[in-house]
Amino acid sequence: MVTLHDARAEDDQSLAERTVRGAIRAYRLHSFNEVDAAVVAEVSCVPLETVERLFPAWDALLLVTYDRWTQLRGTRRQAPPACTIDHVRMTLAEDVADPGLVRLLAGVVTIASSESRFADLFRKRFEEYVEELACGLQGDFDRGTEESAIPAHQAATQLLAVYEGMQIQMLVRPYVDVLVEFDRAVHTLRQGWRQREVHSWEIEAITAGV
Repeated sequence: MVTLHDARAEDDQSLAERTVRGAIRAYRLHSFNEVDAAVVAEVSCVPLETVERLFPAWDALLLVTYDRWTQLRGTRRQAPPACTIDHVRMTLAEDVADPGLVRLLAGVVTIASSESRFADLFRKRFEEYVEELACGLQGDFDRGTEESAIPAHQAATQLLAVYEGMQIQMLVRPYVDVLVEFDRAVHTLRQGWRQREVHSWEIEAITAGV
């Protein structure tokens, strides 16, 4: 027998799911600053008071939307990426086709860099992505798919900087072919990864031997 409490909980779960899907659609339709609870309620066809009851803190809805949307990335790929750089390039191509997500990602940077109570949660998402890239690159280095004289975590930070830089270019300079520029930047990255750092004591030893 289903109790009234269970039915209410199941109904709230369904409404919350609809609200999150509506938030994703809202960010696809509008700029980051234009989306609020009223816009999400309208797009998701959920009463505003219900949206505010289910998500009394706006950043909570933003965080759930962020998580759901990023989880959807890559789910429609026809073939798996050959390496971590290919994975990032595929993700960038998906970003080009779904710029609303990039607007959301750019918007939460300000939250992650603030002192709000949700800042740590958003910062954690960024750190987790760096770790994901570092693990992927370490596997590539171990298999010989990529060559590197620097640690995987350092290479991941550089790769992420290129990727996020292309996201910004995509938003503010839409005429730039960010996939072409990503390929050029990655070519330079790979060359740099292969170069072993020369320490000062090695230079002094070489100089002394001349």
